[in-house]
Amino acid sequence: MNQNVFIRRACMSLMFSMLCLLSLAQTHQVSGIVKDVTGEPVIGVNVSVQGTGNGSITDLDGKFAIPNVKEKDVLIVSYIGYLTQSILVGKQTSFTITLKEDAQALDEVVVVGYGVQKKRDLSGAVSSVKSRDITAIPTTNALEALQGKVAGLDLTSSSGKAGAELSFTIRGERSLKASNKPLILVDGVDYGTTLDINPSDIESIEVLKDASSTAIYGTRGANGIIIVTTKKGKTGKSKVSLNAFASVNMISSYPSIMNGAEYAQLKREAYRDQTTNEYLPDDQVFTVAQELEYVREGVSTDYRDLMMSNGFNQNYELSISGGTDKTQHNISLGYRGENGLFKNDNYKRLNARVALDHELLKTLKIGTSITYTYKDQNTRRDPLNMCNKIVPLSKPYDENGEVVRFPAPGYNSQTNPLVDDVEGAIKDNTKGTRFFGSLYANWNITKDLLFRTTLGVDAQNSRRGYYCSANSLDGEGKDSKSLKEHTIQSGITWENILTYSKILGEHDFQIMGGTSTIYKSKEYTLASGKGQTYGGNIYHNLASNTKEVMIDSYLQEENLASFFGRVNYKFMDRYILTTSLRADGSSLLASGHKWGYFPSVALAWRMNEEAFLKNIDNLSNLKLRLSWGESGQSAIDPYQTIGLLGSSTYSFNNELASGLYPKTMSNKNLTWETTSVFDLGVDFGLFNNRLSGSLDIYKSYTRNVLMNRKIPSTNGYSDVMENIGKTENFGIDITLNSVNIQKKNFTWTTDFTLSHNKEKIKELASGALRDEANSWFVGEAFQVFYDYKKIGIWQLDEAEEAAKNGQIPGDIKIQDTNDDGEITPEDRVIYSKRPKVTFGINNAFTIHDFEFSFFIYSRLGQWIDYEFNRGYKPDGLENSSNVDYWTPENPTNDFPRPNRFYGFGKTRYSSTLKYEKGSFVKIRDITLAYNLPAKALKNIGLDRVRIYATAKNFFTFSSIENYDPERGGGISFPMTKQLVFGVNLDF
Repeated sequence: MNQNVFIRRACMSLMFSMLCLLSLAQTHQVSGIVKDVTGEPVIGVNVSVQGTGNGSITDLDGKFAIPNVKEKDVLIVSYIGYLTQSILVGKQTSFTITLKEDAQALDEVVVVGYGVQKKRDLSGAVSSVKSRDITAIPTTNALEALQGKVAGLDLTSSSGKAGAELSFTIRGERSLKASNKPLILVDGVDYGTTLDINPSDIESIEVLKDASSTAIYGTRGANGIIIVTTKKGKTGKSKVSLNAFASVNMISSYPSIMNGAEYAQLKREAYRDQTTNEYLPDDQVFTVAQELEYVREGVSTDYRDLMMSNGFNQNYELSISGGTDKTQHNISLGYRGENGLFKNDNYKRLNARVALDHELLKTLKIGTSITYTYKDQNTRRDPLNMCNKIVPLSKPYDENGEVVRFPAPGYNSQTNPLVDDVEGAIKDNTKGTRFFGSLYANWNITKDLLFRTTLGVDAQNSRRGYYCSANSLDGEGKDSKSLKEHTIQSGITWENILTYSKILGEHDFQIMGGTSTIYKSKEYTLASGKGQTYGGNIYHNLASNTKEVMIDSYLQEENLASFFGRVNYKFMDRYILTTSLRADGSSLLASGHKWGYFPSVALAWRMNEEAFLKNIDNLSNLKLRLSWGESGQSAIDPYQTIGLLGSSTYSFNNELASGLYPKTMSNKNLTWETTSVFDLGVDFGLFNNRLSGSLDIYKSYTRNVLMNRKIPSTNGYSDVMENIGKTENFGIDITLNSVNIQKKNFTWTTDFTLSHNKEKIKELASGALRDEANSWFVGEAFQVFYDYKKIGIWQLDEAEEAAKNGQIPGDIKIQDTNDDGEITPEDRVIYSKRPKVTFGINNAFTIHDFEFSFFIYSRLGQWIDYEFNRGYKPDGLENSSNVDYWTPENPTNDFPRPNRFYGFGKTRYSSTLKYEKGSFVKIRDITLAYNLPAKALKNIGLDRVRIYATAKNFFTFSSIENYDPERGGGISFPMTKQLVFGVNLDF
């Protein structure tokens, strides 16, 4: 063989062998063990090769092994509660990895009054809900996302009406006369007590609960503060996000009324001889021939079924955000449309928002956030009221399909509720616009000194127009009615804040001082009348009204000037002190009483930083908090400190004249209602914060509560308003968050909140122990029922005992509370409307690319006035709630015997029938979602696609059949359940 050829072949063989060896050397198996900071192995840690699906989960000994790994690969180590680590493989084949504690949860920034703080440094009771939790379930009102998520916040839906408001309080009620609703601030500016901002526009919501947190807001903070922070643009390429969903709204549950046969039997029982128990012949009970014919034909009309149908809700929110190093933007649009269960019950809302931030100089940044809202709402007048009354032995339409006004034979006072469904019969429309915006400038005077000025503007314009024809329910077959109400509200807020921050060794302190000036005005105009000439004008030609023409208008203005300051001090990163003081001067109060001063102090101790606790392996966080503070509210309307005049009419020279008279007695000593709150709290985290939470115990005292004190009528007045009451609240808030399971493709987390609040009236006017007219009792809650207690129905074998009380079998049996042998007013008892406990439990599961969650909410221990029970008509003159009433053959203990001589109101002790235990547990939301995997997203050019379905309000458990007690007792506009389908897109 040629020597050159041999050498060439040998070199090629050698090169081939080296390439094979090199190829084999490029991939190899790596293994190792993962430990925590104490050196203990950790189970279930995810160790994967970056950018691939190659990975492993640590076993019972904390060990892992991954095949086919290259030297240039990077291992990603992740575990809940710890920082995610990136490790270059290189030539190493065996690894010992120590997890590093993730302090992010404690370093999370929380918005507080006029500033921000790290969660670890909070000394007050503050709950924070972030954007991901606000948008986790579909909702058109962001506050709904707080239900059961914030301990101490009692929030309920008021009804199933389109655009219905929410009812909520923080840590109970304090005032007897004034509002107990918390103040809502949006980007630091007063937004009122409602919220109509797109949920996806919100970055976070903070709830300030104790007075050390709210005292910085002085006279506006007694009922708690809800701070809403909206999203801003971020540096980087523009990002587009879409949140869209649609839902079918169905009636959740509703108690039944009687059909034709059931009503006919009720009427027979009402006409039955109660001595002989003999029934009258039907022709003597149903005395109108056509009614008797309907009974024999089995006619039965369900008017509720004719009026109600499924509603539809749709919501779209689109936002664009991004920016450069100097300028960032966030622009959004939103649309909400809701059709309720009834005709002419609908709601529309349009939102547009622009947020801009610009770095004018290195030390000067300016920005603005502007929101414009348009609302259009049509409302029905209690559509089920007449539906539940009208006799079902009737035919609602004539032979031509036209609505019959009085369809029930012999009942000409029972109007067909379908008359309001006739085109042009009624129109109740409210349109409103709102411009809400703020402009700020941040000037870093030095690296330690920051000055911020904010100007907020709120301009609202609302018009309500109402028209009903003579043939509508409100028209009563007599006259048309029309009116127009116009309300203009405006508010201007200007605040200036100077903040100095400094760290000197182990001393960290921040000093803040500021001023606030707030101006508010409300202008109202009303014009109304009856007998409009042409109904087609509805409420646009009020001058054509011919009867009872009325005009009314007023203007209210108020100013609030404030000075405030706060000092935050931290020593050795474990001892924390916060003090604040605010001075408020209000135009609402008289001279000498215009200024109020509201101090607070709070201490916190991060105990886990102490040497004697640092070696406790499973203790991640332990902080003890103690606070006290005062906040208040004016609780009166403008001009209430002066005597107001009322208008009256009288005869002068045989002609009608108008005049004025002294309406209210002036009291120039009216001052603030002031609330003092003590709060003891502990925040904790265990097992690297896989179990974390907080516990707060608080007690509040409110003094100078405004009440009307009775005075001798010889003064010309019957009462005068004074600061003479006292109230008290005691409660416990508990929050728990846990990571139950954390695997590579499966996680399970649970969040739990529980609140208990007990409120008491401590003092009433003139030292009285009770005020029965207002249902106020010293030592009891503010909202109560005061009445006798029904314990059953008198039975046949109790006739003799019943006679002692002037009753007979079939009558309501009352509890002899004081055991004196007779029923007197002293036997009445108190039923509290306030729940003893509220709680919420949310469980969330992630399985590969799927998400599943369900949320349970409950209110326990309250009583409600159940309107359905009041719908029982024992005299048979109207249709009745379908209840289990007493007869000799059906000796029930639920409802008394029918009697044609006694309607509900005249039946002895009938008021006791309406009280029901309103406790309930409901599965509020069940959500199933699917996130498209990254590989699929790459192909369609999107960053995120989440498709979900949610069942809302489908399951409610209570002692009341076919009723959702969250409604509060009412049966008009029943609660709804929704089946929601939605999508979240980012690109």
